[in-house]
Amino acid sequence: MKPSRPTSRVLRSLALALLLAAGSAAPTHAAADPALAAAGARLFSGQTRFANGGAACMSCHAADGGGLPSAGGRLAIGLGRAWVDIGPAGIRALVASPPFAPMAAAYADHPLTPGETGALLAFFQRSALQPRPPGLLQRPVSMLLAGLGGWAAILLALHLLWGRRKTLSTKQAIYARQARRG
Repeated sequence: MKPSRPTSRVLRSLALALLLAAGSAAPTHAAADPALAAAGARLFSGQTRFANGGAACMSCHAADGGGLPSAGGRLAIGLGRAWVDIGPAGIRALVASPPFAPMAAAYADHPLTPGETGALLAFFQRSALQPRPPGLLQRPVSMLLAGLGGWAAILLALHLLWGRRKTLSTKQAIYARQARRG
């Protein structure tokens, strides 16, 4: 008997929880092949299309480090530390049978090949071991200060441009002249 859809989701969630618990220790694997990691980066970013036509990982996920020009999407959890957090076995399990509805729907008819999975694993290993140095967008304090400075400059410019504008109506000036002649 085939399990019902809700039961299948519960089993997938349980399997994911077990993988996360089992993979919490940092894996001790040899360094990733640089060429394979570069191929994984191209797959992740969408520069190289998946063989079965799946969407690029970067359209939903971010991956700090690994040499990508930008961090990636924010729809789903960042994968920069996936290698450390769940390990290669956890990543393989998630790719083979995604427990999350959007990912399961996106890759239902577009599964990744074993070679693509291996390249992504090498990329995730490189991403976890060589994190990207913090840039301007990763420093919230500097972004806040830059935003406040920008607002202060805009308010100063508005004050200088409109500070001497006429504030009284034309009728007020006429009434004042009449009252002085009175």
